[in-house]
Amino acid sequence: MRKSYLLLSSLIFCTLFVPDAQAASPQETLAPVPSQVMVPTSSKDKQGNTLEKSMAYVKTLQVKNGKLIVSLDYVQWFFGEAAIKAYRQDHPKEKEDYPMPYYIRNSSPKIRTFEISPKASFTLQTNSTQGENFHWNEAVNADTFKKFVLSKGIPYQIPFHVEVKNGIITKVTEQYVP
Repeated sequence: MRKSYLLLSSLIFCTLFVPDAQAASPQETLAPVPSQVMVPTSSKDKQGNTLEKSMAYVKTLQVKNGKLIVSLDYVQWFFGEAAIKAYRQDHPKEKEDYPMPYYIRNSSPKIRTFEISPKASFTLQTNSTQGENFHWNEAVNADTFKKFVLSKGIPYQIPFHVEVKNGIITKVTEQYVP
């Protein structure tokens, strides 16, 4: 039953939110495909730089001393079968099937604050539309990113993929949530 429901939910998700690849014009792009699991990671590169990748909600966004500063609440992202498994772990007494193709776990109240690099890249999924479709993977500047986040109201539950190098954010990508 669960697999049938998940398959049906995923099919509905793809039908409603993923443009038909056959019908896309050369300028249009397809909806970003979510990862099965996204949890915060940390590593070092060959030069000894600390690299972090995470998914987070923006809690605050402000300019201090000419620098864009953001406070983040890290979350974990699960999609498909991984979403059902994570939901069941967090809600073992729940008898109903989990209705969504994704699940976001926020198990830590810790808020992390970072400076955003002036050279950071920003990618939004729901900022603009092309006709009736979103303009997927839209590269924007820091001002447009700031306006987008602030227009949603903080704290708004939009998850972003965030890349941090040596404690400074270098890349921010909105995760589309149906």
